[in-house]
Amino acid sequence: MSPYPHLLSTGRIGSMELRNRIVLCPMGILLSNPDGSVSDTEVAFYEARARGGAGLLLIGTAQVAYPEGVNHPQMQAISDDRYLPGMRRLADAVHAHGSKIAAQLNYMGIYAQYDMLQGNPRVVAFEQPFPNPDEVGRMLPREEATAMAEAWLTPGANLEQKVADEDDIVRIIGRYADAAARCQRAGYDGVEIHAGHGYFIDSFLTPRNQRTDGWGGDLDGRTRVLLTVIRQVRETVGPDYPVWIRLNSREYHHEVGETFDEQSEVARRALAAGADAIHLTAYANTDVATSATDSYAPHRVQDLPRFAAELRRETGATVITYGRHDAAAADGLIADGTGDFVGFARRLLADPDMPRKLADSEGDRVRPCIYQYTCIGNIALRTPVRCAVNPQLGRDAEPLPTPTRPRQVLVVGAGPAGLEAAIRLNHAGHRVTLLERATEVGGMLRQAAAVDGPLADYLAWLRRTLADTDVELRLGEELRAPTAQGYDDVVLATGGDWSTIDHPAGALDVPSLASWLEDDDDTVGARVLVLGTSIAALRIAQICRARGRETTLVSPERYVGPELGALGRHRHIQDYLDAGGHLLLRTAYDAHEVEADTVIDVRPRVGADNPLVASLRAALPSDVRIHVIGEAAGPGAINAATQAALDLVLALAPAGR
Repeated sequence: MSPYPHLLSTGRIGSMELRNRIVLCPMGILLSNPDGSVSDTEVAFYEARARGGAGLLLIGTAQVAYPEGVNHPQMQAISDDRYLPGMRRLADAVHAHGSKIAAQLNYMGIYAQYDMLQGNPRVVAFEQPFPNPDEVGRMLPREEATAMAEAWLTPGANLEQKVADEDDIVRIIGRYADAAARCQRAGYDGVEIHAGHGYFIDSFLTPRNQRTDGWGGDLDGRTRVLLTVIRQVRETVGPDYPVWIRLNSREYHHEVGETFDEQSEVARRALAAGADAIHLTAYANTDVATSATDSYAPHRVQDLPRFAAELRRETGATVITYGRHDAAAADGLIADGTGDFVGFARRLLADPDMPRKLADSEGDRVRPCIYQYTCIGNIALRTPVRCAVNPQLGRDAEPLPTPTRPRQVLVVGAGPAGLEAAIRLNHAGHRVTLLERATEVGGMLRQAAAVDGPLADYLAWLRRTLADTDVELRLGEELRAPTAQGYDDVVLATGGDWSTIDHPAGALDVPSLASWLEDDDDTVGARVLVLGTSIAALRIAQICRARGRETTLVSPERYVGPELGALGRHRHIQDYLDAGGHLLLRTAYDAHEVEADTVIDVRPRVGADNPLVASLRAALPSDVRIHVIGEAAGPGAINAATQAALDLVLALAPAGR
């Protein structure tokens, strides 16, 4: 019997029957062509998740009026018949693997930055204030800040807002109905009307909309746009075509915002108007740095399951819920009646084969998400989606080559880069030996995993996946030149040097903390000064504070944790500050005036073993290729390690043919 009988059972949304209750959440992946048409990459992205077994794939923010009302030109356009061939190709690719596909219909209103860049005002329900990020929200590397503010910094961009008049409202509502009909003709199995996240429809729903023309004010006025859209879509597609809405359960961080009680009434009215289901979400004031991770991309399981259960019980609605659940928790949500379907986003980015593996009782082989927020961080930077642990995400259309002549490869170092490289090279057909001087694999990831649950899951997955290969693992063995004889390629993944130039006298470095990270002891005193900018520095400061130390983190930059996606970085910084940690930015390491019992130096590392390249080159035949990856090549993080491993597979392919 399946360990996930509820999650893997069939289900229905209106007339649409799904093979399981797993839904790919809609996301702004930015994989369409520059004109909004469906790209080969986009087809491959969805096809991979259909092949992997998900029941329903939702296309995020499909644009009903493209190029108007659009945030980015590489969002899928469904506004004209010229897009039908690509839409049909996408639907056929998904259907070939037994999944269903639906488009999330959207007009982005205040977030239509593409309108700004084209010199047009954004059409909104009411005039909204200029963005004013809080202090944590301004902690960005300059290049990130520039990317996020592109529409405000580009010469000629139109910063104005146009409050929608009657003609605008009627026209935009009509675009929803027209787009829904086009999705039906393209073979999409249903449509989701986006009525959340501050977009056009949601901006009418919020109680901040106090229009006096019948499109705002009381709840009757504020729901008028949504209900009119539902009715017109339903009239256009007929009674049997699945139509549902995505709706905020509440708005966080607003003095005047949507409440669950009122949104439940909105849901009742939507169901009466013809919606088949409610996809329940949440939103927040975007001036607050943690808005995303407090609401629609929750860092912790918070109110969404409770709201979903109450809505389902009170209205009888079919409910799609989500919220950083693993498979066991998701199965429980369906079993106890919290929801009918569970959406997964980050986990299906990390491993598109998750549903199939669950069905095959191979849940321990699912590549875990480590919540580094590269995915949603890239969207904030207006670049295509990427994943820290799955470097093939966004490159799904690129087939991995299989060499006709496998190469003999020695990988030195069994940290994340070495493990990923050994596994991927073995899967590609090469014969791999993995050499590690320690007596177990993992490198510095072992210490990080001791205090970080997702990293512990990732390390466990790496170990299990390695065990499933025929990689020759040699532990407790140092690299010597004779060891490298007889190989076609030598891969140095020996990690970085955690020591720094001008190390403060008496300061601890990361290796000195190994035992303390695994088991709190008296290594670290009551008052701690952490020096560094990296994610490692931020994480160690968080751990110090969680263990009761008075902690100050010092960085010469305007930020910390640059390896994290921006929204995840802000989450971790805010959590550290909320826990009572102190942060000194733009402060020289030698200029601080903080009394401390312990100084921990976590400044940027330098490549530790690059001198090995010269010694190996002198000892090995000239045709042996030497590759340096991971932190041995320079400072980086897990996303850099996994990307380097994939690039290595591609680099070895021509020589292996």
